[in-house]
Amino acid sequence: MKKVSFIVTVAVFLAAGCSKDYLSSLQNNPNAPTSSAATPQLVLPGTLTSLVNVVNGGGPNSSYEYPSVWLGYWNYAPGYSFNPTPQNYVMTSTSPQLWDAYYSILSNLNFIIQTANAQSDTKYANYKGIATVLTALCFKNLVDLYNNIPYSKALKAQADFYPTYDNGTDIYDSLVARLDLAITGMQASSTDPLALSPTTDDILFGGNMSNWILFANTVKLSMLVQQSAVSAKASFLATEAASTASVGYLTSDAMVNPGYGGSLPCPIWGLFGVGPSGALNTYFTYVKGNQASIDFLKKTNDTRIGYINSIADGAPTDANYHNPLPIDFTKYQADYTGTQQQVTGGVSGIGPGLVQAPNNSAVLMSAAESYFLQAEALVYGWLSGGNIAAQTAYQNGITKSYELLNVGGGGAAADGYAATYYSQNIGFVAFPLGASKDSLDHTIIEQKWIALHTISPYAAYNDWRRTFNPAMNSGYPIVPVSVSPSNTAPHMPFRYLYPTEEANNNNESWTKAGGPSIDPFVDKIFWMP
Repeated sequence: MKKVSFIVTVAVFLAAGCSKDYLSSLQNNPNAPTSSAATPQLVLPGTLTSLVNVVNGGGPNSSYEYPSVWLGYWNYAPGYSFNPTPQNYVMTSTSPQLWDAYYSILSNLNFIIQTANAQSDTKYANYKGIATVLTALCFKNLVDLYNNIPYSKALKAQADFYPTYDNGTDIYDSLVARLDLAITGMQASSTDPLALSPTTDDILFGGNMSNWILFANTVKLSMLVQQSAVSAKASFLATEAASTASVGYLTSDAMVNPGYGGSLPCPIWGLFGVGPSGALNTYFTYVKGNQASIDFLKKTNDTRIGYINSIADGAPTDANYHNPLPIDFTKYQADYTGTQQQVTGGVSGIGPGLVQAPNNSAVLMSAAESYFLQAEALVYGWLSGGNIAAQTAYQNGITKSYELLNVGGGGAAADGYAATYYSQNIGFVAFPLGASKDSLDHTIIEQKWIALHTISPYAAYNDWRRTFNPAMNSGYPIVPVSVSPSNTAPHMPFRYLYPTEEANNNNESWTKAGGPSIDPFVDKIFWMP
């Protein structure tokens, strides 16, 4: 298991390289840097940037690519060699992988927490709270991909090179408790004169600790909703969800910006936008839209189609790329997962609502996702307000999606387009107040799927898996199985395989965790039905 803290190590190297006695400083262990070389203020911005790059910064040949293809967001341009790995659901111990990415980030977050704990006062209490929230998010995401993982024995460096694996359900319970402590701690720090408040080093909320509390509470709600199919935890989930109501949830997008622009564009622009030379970035020509999501957008008369996708053969280098109105639905088309055929009239690429500008912020969690989570919790009866309140949250989720995509120029115009959209009496658009819980949940998740297009594909992947129904051979959203003639899998994978390095370097623990016999199409994450 990887334990090197890359960001901290770089900070130590730079500090050492600028001093006259840098040679003698090499005797220090770079995996256990001193706070004089790296402080929470120095480590936090790089850690947030690394995290958002994992969540919202992938691309072709990365793990971010796989769920985007599986879920009907992306496909590949005709004329390129067929990309069999994601389209055939090929899973190996080397790809797709996010193990190292998350554990490297966790090493930096652990450094912040340990630095705060080492203080004799509450100087870094806010930083500890922030790091705890992000730690919960990272471990949650690891469990969501791998199920049982190193947790209680992880991040101990030389104290434990061979950490054992904890059960995913136990990790979730621990993380919920840690989030509660983080929220309480950050609330207390708001009146503590000794607690430093982050400023420009907090490239997510700019030092607004109230927003960090809302974010922590929304992450907690997401973990509870994720377990909604676990009947043995029904009472626990209801009680914990009810406790979130008094704290509140995100109402605006949680977005990271370390100073994007120019030679350091935001991740999505870096993949699909225009380079400094004025040339179109290569990935735009390779990665295109997917007919599965385009079909849904057309069927529901959704103006977002022109912001999620470009018109066929359109590109960010076109003068009218960022002005798709009025929408002509006939101009949007692509292939389904499993085929890359020449389509008459061309295929749609990634749209201007996603590829807005090089200095745009990168989304860590959208307000739309927050509202859809609240809508589900209301449908389950965990929060008070019933289906009427759930409808309001659902419609707010749609509105926030329109705003984030800058539909009609954003603001009031986006709100107007959203209201027109969700007022239609169309399935999976109008909220079916008197329907069954399953039908209500299905409607919410279908809209959440569209709102998360390219922004948070892993959250949509989680939804599909936690609602999987063997009788349908699918979960929600319902997306077509890959039509590739070489695909032998019955559905998209349930989980990722442990990485090769665990088999090589932590073999005993890996073996006990079932590593040698895992089947990604059979073995499930603990919260799956």
